[in-house]
Amino acid sequence: MSFLFNQSSGCVPRASPVEKKTFRLDCFRFTFQGCIDVVFKNYVLLIAIRVFRAPETVKGILSAASYLGMALTPFALHFFTKIYPLPNNRVIGLLLFIVAGAVILGLFSTHWFMFSLAIILAKILYKQTFPFVTDIYNRNYPKERRGRILGILFTILGIAGVFFAYFCGRLLDHSLSNYHWILLATALAALCSGYIFLRIPNGHMMTYNRDSFLRSNLSILFNDRLFTFVLCLWSLTSIAFQMTAPLRMEYLANQRYGFNLSNGDITLITVTIPMITRIGSAFFWGKFFDTQNLALMKITINGCYLLSIPLFFFTDHFLLWIFSAIVLGLGYSGNLTAWQLWVTKIVPSPEKLGIYMSLDVAIMGLRDALSAALGYFLLSRSISLQTVCIMAMLLIVASLIGFCFLLKNPRLR
Repeated sequence: MSFLFNQSSGCVPRASPVEKKTFRLDCFRFTFQGCIDVVFKNYVLLIAIRVFRAPETVKGILSAASYLGMALTPFALHFFTKIYPLPNNRVIGLLLFIVAGAVILGLFSTHWFMFSLAIILAKILYKQTFPFVTDIYNRNYPKERRGRILGILFTILGIAGVFFAYFCGRLLDHSLSNYHWILLATALAALCSGYIFLRIPNGHMMTYNRDSFLRSNLSILFNDRLFTFVLCLWSLTSIAFQMTAPLRMEYLANQRYGFNLSNGDITLITVTIPMITRIGSAFFWGKFFDTQNLALMKITINGCYLLSIPLFFFTDHFLLWIFSAIVLGLGYSGNLTAWQLWVTKIVPSPEKLGIYMSLDVAIMGLRDALSAALGYFLLSRSISLQTVCIMAMLLIVASLIGFCFLLKNPRLR
């Protein structure tokens, strides 16, 4: 990646040894993270369903555990900065070691209760690393290259995730008892990620306001109006996305809509094509983040989300579904890059990054936990799928208009 680091000008400094070492280690870490993400997002639920026959309520909690973990990040930040302060890399390493232990506990579980409890704990603790990881990005990567570096790393994550997902699927197709090997590999990936974080050059501790725990977090929503406004606009798009995401599978797979697609075709449209598009466009979005206004980036992302809905839900043509999947993958890739780093642009000072990021992650967790079930709730109330999609489109349009008013805001550059 010499093209990324061997550049220096009046505004783009040559990469420091810290930056280069962090990037080298991150290349390995994102490979392991891709494996962990695939298992936590997909295969633990599949194991709970087909191996342990877990009850419906437990499966719902298991699915929402990551969102619950996001909502709890302010408490983790408070604990590791005021009660038991540790440098960022040691906090993340400790959390990942505990995650590995929880996964191993799930591996040896013989009942759905212990398995679910162990995996829920692992998913919650895994999400507690987010604010600390973002602080390391902010300190170790210069803002001029931060987006492009993350674009490369997310590409590595996506490629690792695709190959590991295929490997896990083949293992389970051969025998469901092979889930032990999948969980063992996940635990080893968490251990390796934790060890890599301990080697990343970052001995800083996250700074935190000395005011009370709730006051230091909630006061930001009232005092920083730009942050609150962007958060509200972002929430509108996220609610729309979470409302329609599970309905894509519903639309193609449910016989009431009259499509006789194979499982392979459904997987191609809903998983494979968006994932490949996400991998291919990650570096583009990273460069977009580095060089353009955040509002313009969100307008472009919202445009992708908006276009993908009618192309998918208001048509019955296979090629249009494929085109919708490509557009959706572009939007998702851009949103992933923007969400990981947008707080580093808007935060008024580096000392407040931890509070801003934890608040953002917590609100996202609460919001997505509710909105993920909203689409199915509306369908259960006899509201047509197309009506739900129109509601989602109106939310995206509202968000898009709001970001248009922020195009010239200097804090978003």
